[in-house]
Amino acid sequence: MLVVAAPFALTTVSALGLMAPQAARAQTASTIARPKLILMVVADKMSASTLSRLQDRLSSSGIRYLIEQGAVFNSCRYPQATTQAAAGDAVISTGSLPWSNGIVGDQWLDRKRNKTIDAVYDEQAQLVGANGQAAGLKFLQGTTIGDQMKLATNGRSKVFSLAVHSSDALLLGGKLINGALWLDQKTGGFVTGNQYTSGLPNFAKAYNDTRPAEAYTGKPWQRVAPEAQYGASTRDDASYERALPGDGKAFPHMIGTAVPGEGAYSTLAMSPMANQMVIDLAKEAITKENLGSHTDPDMLVLGLTAGKNLVGYFGPNSQETQDMVMRMDQGLSSLFGLIDQRIGLNNTLVVFTANSGAQPIPEFAKERGLEGGRIDPKSVKNTIDGQLDNRLGQDDWIEAVELPNVYLNFSAIDKNKYRQPEVESLAAKIAHSVPGVAEVYTQAQLYTNQVPSGPFAEAARKSFYWGRSGELIIVPKAGYVFSGESTGTASGSPFTADSQVPLVMAGSGISPGRYGQATSPADIAPTLAAILGIDAPAMSEGTPLSFSMGQFSGPPRSRQAAPVQAESDKDSKDK
Repeated sequence: MLVVAAPFALTTVSALGLMAPQAARAQTASTIARPKLILMVVADKMSASTLSRLQDRLSSSGIRYLIEQGAVFNSCRYPQATTQAAAGDAVISTGSLPWSNGIVGDQWLDRKRNKTIDAVYDEQAQLVGANGQAAGLKFLQGTTIGDQMKLATNGRSKVFSLAVHSSDALLLGGKLINGALWLDQKTGGFVTGNQYTSGLPNFAKAYNDTRPAEAYTGKPWQRVAPEAQYGASTRDDASYERALPGDGKAFPHMIGTAVPGEGAYSTLAMSPMANQMVIDLAKEAITKENLGSHTDPDMLVLGLTAGKNLVGYFGPNSQETQDMVMRMDQGLSSLFGLIDQRIGLNNTLVVFTANSGAQPIPEFAKERGLEGGRIDPKSVKNTIDGQLDNRLGQDDWIEAVELPNVYLNFSAIDKNKYRQPEVESLAAKIAHSVPGVAEVYTQAQLYTNQVPSGPFAEAARKSFYWGRSGELIIVPKAGYVFSGESTGTASGSPFTADSQVPLVMAGSGISPGRYGQATSPADIAPTLAAILGIDAPAMSEGTPLSFSMGQFSGPPRSRQAAPVQAESDKDSKDK
């Protein structure tokens, strides 16, 4: 059982009485100052519909405060076909898409190493704050908005990225920032990599010394509100939910049982309490690093990404997901209160978004009469390999399947003297026969820009990166998820539930309103760069959301022309 009682009960934001005066000083478009602090909050597996469905359950000084006081972009979606978390993180921070930033998914086949690797795999990186191998950004192309802030201020801006998982902390942060820190599932503390520092920042050391994980481990995770307030979600203990390791599907849950093969705090990392730990660490960073009090603007990025596994297990419509969002809202409300006291929310630009949405659990959809199902990677491999055996001869034709990517075995193709484009074409036709598959694109089509027309053709092109993407990219039918499990759900498709995410910006530099224009998370980084007056990330493809940007404050100053020298004076000087 996952279960957290009193230690996690957060106060309502009525305690944030100080926020009301700040909100009352709402800035007009003509009195907006440049931000002293940028706070970027990124959730995982949160569709735009999840936030709107639960909005009336949120406090007036947390996420709903952003919605009511800020700019809400109602049509924000990822334009690529692969909407996994790592790809979303890279889009947010670089303003570029997988075809240029190189992050094609959570993991892919590395042919040089002959194994599947994570997006932040780095065999040279070592942990700081614990023992073991860390992660890095050797595969991310270009720079991030955090990198650009460091470059523009000659390193004076302080930029930190804090997250539940290493991939989120690193990809949302960058290579030049002061530090990226994440929750270590073996020690229960926050760690970083030696590419940033030889020792943990003092604020992280101080926080780790309090042994924060012990406040939650072995304790019950109860609902944060009475069960009657969870009517917007499905019944508890639905049969299609996936039970947590060593626990059941219904409240209360017990935090503490480790996921097999992972650290002792792995269950904690997939609970709302992990998000709260990131928020608590953020408070330490703001206080001890004096963020927002420097001449140059600072930036703090929070990856509240416990939903990566939690939503995958219980689904976006579950009571567990609702409880996670409500707890996240309360934690952010408390954080906003601290920022308002120390810096002023009117001096802060807050961005709230998600690195991916989430498809409903297929059985949930079918229960309501919709089409849905699962595409098992093993089934894809066996189907393609078996039929290629019948057509081309017995061999291991498939090297790996990391959906939506399928990797062919080049050795088998060469040994049997076949041309790769022909094998790709045949494999694509076979893949179409797998139940739930809508479209299949080949490397030859994508590399030569000869993709057949269709609703996902452009999205597939934007997901393709030579040397990392597979020889086949598969797009599922609506309602289908890439999963070998019989329960739970997954992200990764180009459909609305996966691709359309919340985007809210509030505070300094932003003109409040509701905006229906088509936008993308790739627009976040160039918008922040435009507000700060610095270069956008090196490979940015997004567009600054100028229609939502306020005019900066400062008294008008007449433009004085340089004094014109009289011709007679000029002539006399020439003589």
